[in-house]
Parts: sequence; C-alpha cells; structure tokens
Amino acid sequence: MIVEQLVQHLRRQRYRVGQEAWLQEDIETSLRFLQIAFEREARLAPGERIDFLVTGGIGIEAKTRCPPRQIYRQLERYATKDAITALILITGTALGLPASLNGKPLFYVSTGRAAL
Repeated sequence: MIVEQLVQHLRRQRYRVGQEAWLQEDIETSLRFLQIAFEREARLAPGERIDFLVTGGIGIEAKTRCPPRQIYRQLERYATKDAITALILITGTALGLPASLNGKPLFYVSTGRAAL
C-alpha cells in the first residue's frame, strides 16, 4: 500500500479524541484491519519515538491536545531521520502544514473532518 492510499483510508475513519491513547488505539485498529506491518512507539533516536512506524518508513504521529508549534517542531525532527520516508499527522488541531518536510511528504488527517 502506498502512502496516499493509507492516508485516504485514515481520512475515512472515525476517531475517539478524548485521550491520545484512544486515538492511538483507533489508528492501530485501522492498521491491523489493513494488515499493514507496523511498530508502536518506534524509536528513531535517543528520546525520539514516533507513535507508529509502518513498513516502508511511513511515520504516523497522533496528537489530541498539543500546541501547533510544538507539533510542527516534532514533525521537523522526525523528518530528519533516515528511517522516515513520509509522515502522517492525525490530529484535531487545526494547523497549516507544508506538503513536505526535509524532502519527505507530509500528510494531515483531521479527526474533526473524519467525524463529519
């Protein structure tokens, strides 16, 4: 599965957003449904763990209540890692993001839009 197909699937899902752990559980359920291999809390570097690292280097980060600037900085750090080929952010936080960071595609999945 290519990253764009994964993003489209994730955008069609409904997510529980009261707690970040619930959001992560819902993402894991989607990945298992698609039978995609992944690692939870994948270590990218000392002190750097991304919520999901999908086969092929697709990193997925879930955020519920976090300032936009903090989210962006975290994504910037992840985009410098060799293990990452693309990033997907799943959040209810409204923010504008570039199409790529450090030459790696960046996708935004809104939990609010998915609920509509």
